[in-house]
Amino acid sequence: MIEPSREVLDFPCMEKDTAQYEAVRRHYLFSGLEDGVFDALVAHVSVETFDKGDVLFHRGDDARDFYYVETGQIELSLISPDGQKKTVEVISHGRTFAEAIVFMEEGKYPVSAEALSDSVVYRIPNDRYRALLRNDSNACMRLLSDVCRHLHERVREIERLTIQNARSRLSSYLIDHIVEVDDDEATVRLDLPKHIIASRLSITPETLSRLLRAMSGDGILTVDDRLIFVHSLARLRPYD
Repeated sequence: MIEPSREVLDFPCMEKDTAQYEAVRRHYLFSGLEDGVFDALVAHVSVETFDKGDVLFHRGDDARDFYYVETGQIELSLISPDGQKKTVEVISHGRTFAEAIVFMEEGKYPVSAEALSDSVVYRIPNDRYRALLRNDSNACMRLLSDVCRHLHERVREIERLTIQNARSRLSSYLIDHIVEVDDDEATVRLDLPKHIIASRLSITPETLSRLLRAMSGDGILTVDDRLIFVHSLARLRPYD
């Protein structure tokens, strides 16, 4: 992995009344904060750019910050005992990562983070965020409510991935990434490399290729690099 050629941008990262400010303000980690409290936090947030392949941090590094993704994609990964990289999650626009460390005594990152594409992220200091919550019990309760709602959504996603078989998981993934629909046909755009998609679906890249070939052979879809043309949504959906 490539060490980061990060750049701290020389302008206010979230000026009030901008789309960036409002997007972060709506995130469940910040929506419960009073306006003045949130603005005080924003003063300590920095915006950084990372090129594709840059490493934001390694597993075991001191965890002093968490991050909000403005643009791009960040891969969180672990190295298995046999030396293979396992993709834990891919974080894209509008999502945060490494925030769990804020609430843990362990001050080390449990995974590594690498930019899958050119990315812009906001770096939020853990100590500043913790200090705000310690001084605002109402914000803590609102945050707890929002976090619980978020966890329920993630549990449902985990249940879906656990219960469904590999072909069903792939079908669900394709349906979730439809960019255009025309009656019973659709166009799917794969926004991640296929080996990352396979890792997210808990299958091997070979299994992913085999499933796509089988669906293509059945006349359900045609694969053209990162575009997939679905010829029959009705035939794809039974596997969802």
